[in-house]
Amino acid sequence: MERHIKDRTELLWLSGLAQRWHRRRSFGEDDLPPAEELTARKIASGERVSVVLPALNESGTVGAICDAIRDHLMGSTPLVDELLVVDCASKDATRSIAEASGARVYAVSELGPDVPVQPGKGEALWRSLSAVTGEIVVWIDSDIRNFSPRFVTGLVAPLVNDPTISFVKGFYRRPILRGGELVPDEGGRITELLARPLLAALYPELTAFEQPLAGEYAGRVDVLRRIPFFTGYSVEAGLLIDMLSLVGLDALAQVDLGERVHRNRPLSELSPIAYAIARTILMRAEESGRVRRSVEIAPAPLLRPTPDGLSAHDVHEIERPPIAELDRADGEASPSAVNESR
Repeated sequence: MERHIKDRTELLWLSGLAQRWHRRRSFGEDDLPPAEELTARKIASGERVSVVLPALNESGTVGAICDAIRDHLMGSTPLVDELLVVDCASKDATRSIAEASGARVYAVSELGPDVPVQPGKGEALWRSLSAVTGEIVVWIDSDIRNFSPRFVTGLVAPLVNDPTISFVKGFYRRPILRGGELVPDEGGRITELLARPLLAALYPELTAFEQPLAGEYAGRVDVLRRIPFFTGYSVEAGLLIDMLSLVGLDALAQVDLGERVHRNRPLSELSPIAYAIARTILMRAEESGRVRRSVEIAPAPLLRPTPDGLSAHDVHEIERPPIAELDRADGEASPSAVNESR
């Protein structure tokens, strides 16, 4: 499904495609059946649902999220078949709290192939595919302060209702905490200032995604095992583009999850994140022929001004190969099987 864009006319056509997709593949609260109905459909299909929370020092929120999933979606309404937390070397009580709340907890180093662990959310997601037993996986960030079971039911619903859908992203209202007060609709700064404009220029068919960098999404495990994962900040952008290439736009969907309140980073921490995301989008666009470079540009440290001069941020991510490729090699993965992102 990889597209090679030829001219401006085709770019305009892809923008129209995005508008048509938005009407067909965007779901709101009125489109979602109750959890009991979803559970009946899931059981009838024979599919299992796994929920995975990547976590790093989230003792303040991970317990409440696990409790809500266990109490509302794993008891009398068993929509979720297993709840996993992938602990990314937390220094606090994240692991013990998650275990006490009914989750099966893995250290990220316990999962996946025999290659050194890289820091980052994408690494945890990639390795979690070697542990889940469900046909559908739901990934939920573990820093959400206002978590509701609807985050899970909303993401699962399109997949259970329509077997032609392979990947579902959430979107939501994003307030930001300022001076102790929540300011509505001011979150998603990197999305609005970087990701959305860059995708509009290079991947116009993806511009109908309301939050392309949303951290909550779900998909069919057999499909997700066939795509690579970036280990760090750009995992969301990479997944969206690679799913588009693998299964096509019509197999993707998005769902309104209401409002999401989480820990917002200060502005000073956003540049390295934006830099990693921009590099990944540009790299994928070059690989697919959507943009051309006349010279090779090596990844360089990101320099930021400080009161004392400049600080250098080495924004380094690894592009992990599809898990399915490692399976075909009988699990004999080595560091040579890992492709560093350019």
